[in-house]
Amino acid sequence: MNSWCMTVRRRKVDDVIKKVVLRKEIVKVKGNYKVILIKKEDFYKVLKVVKLRILNKEYEALMPPIDSFEKNTIDVNGLVVLITQYMSELTTNLGNQNQTTPAEMVLTTQSGTVTLTYTGGVNINAQGVSVYLQIFEDNGSFVWQYYYVGYDTTNSSYTTSEIELYASAYVQGAAPGIGGNPPYTIYTDIVRIAYANASFTKSSDSYLFIVWLIQFQNVPPYAIVMIPTLQNNANIMVINFAGSAARGYSSSYEVYFNNNNCNFTCGGNCPSGGFTGFIVYAQGNSVILEVPVMVGLGGGVSTAEMLICYNIYYQNMPNFSGQFTTTFSPPVSGSTFYLALATITLIFQTS
Repeated sequence: MNSWCMTVRRRKVDDVIKKVVLRKEIVKVKGNYKVILIKKEDFYKVLKVVKLRILNKEYEALMPPIDSFEKNTIDVNGLVVLITQYMSELTTNLGNQNQTTPAEMVLTTQSGTVTLTYTGGVNINAQGVSVYLQIFEDNGSFVWQYYYVGYDTTNSSYTTSEIELYASAYVQGAAPGIGGNPPYTIYTDIVRIAYANASFTKSSDSYLFIVWLIQFQNVPPYAIVMIPTLQNNANIMVINFAGSAARGYSSSYEVYFNNNNCNFTCGGNCPSGGFTGFIVYAQGNSVILEVPVMVGLGGGVSTAEMLICYNIYYQNMPNFSGQFTTTFSPPVSGSTFYLALATITLIFQTS
């Protein structure tokens, strides 16, 4: 009887798949607050018109002076929920289409809680919260600032021990179907993002203001789309990746891999992966966002050259467009790999 055998050569895993971290960026998330108690007759003396800036465009906001702040605690678990829901709405076009409250401040008092809910402005004999957004460039990166102005101009009186800030984010999605269907808005839940021990007494003859500043600092241009757009008075929100016949465009994010046999440019024919899956989790005082991209490289390469091409659109704000390139050495000198798994990692470091 004749016999025969077949020998199969198995490549090492490291020679087949190369896992690399494309970028590991640290985005600083800071929160500070200021409590202001004034006499009723000083109401119009305290509120000032402040000029804020969204990129190169200025607008006016009415708020109390903010010359000094106290530190708060960022709620890492709340931030995980917010970023997870925002990223899901950004990439899948699915989520809650019923508007959630943009912001709340909850005050713990000696007799229960007092909740200040979003109103969009400051009114007499009322309680509420306004949200003002400021965005500017700083040494090649961007800073997103959200000013939450809570107020109580009623005759109520109470003594507090803790204050909490709740916020929600939103994206502009694409309506299903073709032609004529207008875009719609998708909302996250309203979640606690910051809190602080704050002891003060509001009397019946005084007015209360709480100015809370939440900042996302050191945001590189290519990662701007990963910063949740919190609901704000200027109605600025990101437009997601789904596209829409009604508006004719959508945000886009593509990662290209050079296999040395393609046109390595934005819109070229190199192997590429889109912005789809993600992982969000808490690690100590930080929130980690990982965005993996895996593509086949055909015949294999010995270096990992990558190109990020992004075009991020916003409602009521100019879009962000650009590209970023980087090259990696193989895990083992001289090795060849056939699939590339790249991870874009953002560390939201709270303080």
